[in-house]
Amino acid sequence: MVPRVKPLDLAIGRDLLVGNRYHIVLVPGFAGFDALGQVEYYAGVTSLFKKWRNSTAAVLHYFDNLPTAAVRTRAKRLCAFLAKRMVRGQILEGDKVVLVGHSTGGLDIRQLIRDLHDSADLPVYADGGASVTGRDIRSRIDTAAFLSVPHWGTNIADWVHSHPAWRKLVIAELRAAIAGSQYYLVDSIEAQITGDIASFTGTDLLLAAKDALTEANENYGARSPSRTADAQEAASELALYLRQASSDFGAIDDLTSQANDPKQKSPAHWDEDERKRELELWRGSPSGDYPPIRTLSFATVGGRPFRFRSGARAPVWELTRPWTYPELAKDAKLSAGTDLSYRFCYRACAGGPFKWPKHRGGVSCVLGPAPPDPLELWDNDGIVNTASMFWPEGEIVLLMGDHLDIVGHYQLVPAQETSDNHKDQPARRYRSYDALKSTPQFTAERFDQVWTQIFDFATQRAAAAAAGGGV
Repeated sequence: MVPRVKPLDLAIGRDLLVGNRYHIVLVPGFAGFDALGQVEYYAGVTSLFKKWRNSTAAVLHYFDNLPTAAVRTRAKRLCAFLAKRMVRGQILEGDKVVLVGHSTGGLDIRQLIRDLHDSADLPVYADGGASVTGRDIRSRIDTAAFLSVPHWGTNIADWVHSHPAWRKLVIAELRAAIAGSQYYLVDSIEAQITGDIASFTGTDLLLAAKDALTEANENYGARSPSRTADAQEAASELALYLRQASSDFGAIDDLTSQANDPKQKSPAHWDEDERKRELELWRGSPSGDYPPIRTLSFATVGGRPFRFRSGARAPVWELTRPWTYPELAKDAKLSAGTDLSYRFCYRACAGGPFKWPKHRGGVSCVLGPAPPDPLELWDNDGIVNTASMFWPEGEIVLLMGDHLDIVGHYQLVPAQETSDNHKDQPARRYRSYDALKSTPQFTAERFDQVWTQIFDFATQRAAAAAAGGGV
């Protein structure tokens, strides 16, 4: 005899179809990824989230975007990512989606919101032909956090765009190094060279390159089927990553401070009318079909390794004029404690066509050490001009830090040993790096403060604490 289903059981079944969780989706920036081998783009965020979470109904998602593709392409991929999790039942009706975008990832989010409105009733296909509509996805987006986002573009993109030969050469050399990493002799020589250069320049970026090559070398360390498989996977990930970067570098055009192709404008290039319409979309619809999107922005500004005239543009770094080069233009006192990679990037970002944005938002509060006052047009975090990070609405937190500090790459953190034999050196020595050594030094305490504020804001716990005297 088949047992009858009790009415209570049916009620429970209906409840399971409606969720009330917060899905925090971390969107990487330019050249970003979820993870390459054991190194993560958002380093240290998971452990902090686990510590913060307690009983909060929140879920953390890492989105693996294309590294250097155009913003429109990246936004479509993000849309497909959300659609897939909806049709699979991971994001339920009643759940709220929180989008956290670092750098270009913030432009991806802005493009996504516009695309969802423009194609509200069109299907977005996911697994096996199952689909949801743009309206379905937009109705679940509740909050956006912007981390060092170039809302009006950045000078360094203009600099890279004007030097395409350098970019192609760097990618070609990296692809050749990854292909050669399968041969122990080539990899040993390459690792030794990068190690020596890293010691000379004081930069962790070359330590990261050394780690990547070693991790992709199946001949390194104790041989085992597991180690071989891990090395082949790491090599494949790196090869695919660099292949994508060499085939589609459209994001650079999308990040310039001025549009190179008026027909292919990114959110960084939208005119005043387009931005006005955009903000109306973010404020929600009177019918309630589209909830308003709350925003929290973090604007980062790095220490100044150079002296430029206040109130004026910084000179452009021109390869035909050696006196504009970073190592000749630096100030010995100000640049102390920085590395070559930071000075290189900061200098390229300081000079260029970037202008003060109209209708930019104002700073709500300062976190940590006091930033430069007044803030200059040429102030940047090594990658993005700080003035470009001021979203017109919502809270804006200003803090001292370089472009990668805020996503967890502010210090060398040793990798966990993965070998069965603990006497063996692990393939990757570090799992995070101080990729751009800036001043003042970013701290673990400040990193915790930033991400705790993001998690609190995402789940409205801060508002609840203010209203009820606690969480």
